[in-house]
Amino acid sequence: MTSGQGSSCEHGFVSFVQGPLSLILSSAFRPAGTSSSRLLSCWLWSRRSASFGDGFNPDGVDPVDVKWRAKLTALPKADLHLHQEAHRCLDRILARREGRAAFDWAAWRRHFMETVPPGPQRLRLIGSVKPVPLADDDDEMFVARFAELLEYEGAAGATYVEVRCGGDTILKDGFMDLFRRAERQAQERYPRLRAEALAIVMMGMPPEWIREIADACIRTRSEGLAGVDFLYEPYLSEADWTPIYALAERFAGVGLGITAHAGEMTPANIAAAARTPGLTRIGHGIYAAAEPALMDLLIERQITLECALTCNTFLGAVPSLAEHPLPRLVETGVKVTLATDNPIQVGTTIEGEYAAAASLGVTAGQLAQITRTAIQAGFTTPDRRSELLAELDAYVNDALR
Repeated sequence: MTSGQGSSCEHGFVSFVQGPLSLILSSAFRPAGTSSSRLLSCWLWSRRSASFGDGFNPDGVDPVDVKWRAKLTALPKADLHLHQEAHRCLDRILARREGRAAFDWAAWRRHFMETVPPGPQRLRLIGSVKPVPLADDDDEMFVARFAELLEYEGAAGATYVEVRCGGDTILKDGFMDLFRRAERQAQERYPRLRAEALAIVMMGMPPEWIREIADACIRTRSEGLAGVDFLYEPYLSEADWTPIYALAERFAGVGLGITAHAGEMTPANIAAAARTPGLTRIGHGIYAAAEPALMDLLIERQITLECALTCNTFLGAVPSLAEHPLPRLVETGVKVTLATDNPIQVGTTIEGEYAAAASLGVTAGQLAQITRTAIQAGFTTPDRRSELLAELDAYVNDALR
């Protein structure tokens, strides 16, 4: 998706409410000898505690169940496809400061799904609501916005996050210094969290704008910018990738990671994206599952897909979560990761995405491998990658042995 507050199971629409429950009751995660009813009790307790913070504990919760759920929660998670949600994060900050309720995204989701047909129309209108303007976005508020988003991710168990910054964000003076300040602020609450910044290059903009953004990306690489994400028009039919290829060569030449949106609602542009110089990932790309030749191409070129299950279903890219092609992609050998896309707006968390994948039959071991794939495909430093992999190995050795 190009552009809610709640727990990981509160997606704002019925088809997702069962996601985390399916994770807890899945045989892949259930400890031997533990009944579904007792795990359900633990799940209810954990959700109530997360929502109200009141230590609510229903009768009959076995400490062993709680301990097991803690292992599930401890699974390191990575989110490689996360938009900065600038307006939404700012609204949450201002709501707290002003003593008011934040924008009701759950109500908006219900209305949106009732009034906008699934598919291209939802994709076109998804970014049309901005609860507050970004006027007077000084350095302190800029840092606060990114810290808000990173803390949202950290609270859901993310240990590695990449944030996509669109518009003129990359042009802000001291952008990477401010981003690192936000990261450090989030790490005060979530010490395991690491974050990197990506810039969105929108190819449909005027040429002079594209040049300015591209030059800023190259200049900011030396300051820590991790990568770029290409967006373009037409998105749902084959586009001309010639200018993208030329820019990609420049970006790859300075060591920027490259990803691109493609294959979200049609197979269009997947093959062209896969041939982009330096590109190692594709945002969404799920329609490759409909064409074996496209899956073969992705496997041949070792390209990783960034799959956002909740967003795909919310927009109507797939008819339902149960029909999402993630299992087919995994079984075929395509590299995949899980992602939230615009989590506040669509009402998900990275924990919720892992839970949704589990409800599709993805096993505990496969979920750990998905995190490993994300870390290996991430646009981060070798030192950070090694640290993240070591933490994941420690989890696997403890929880999955």
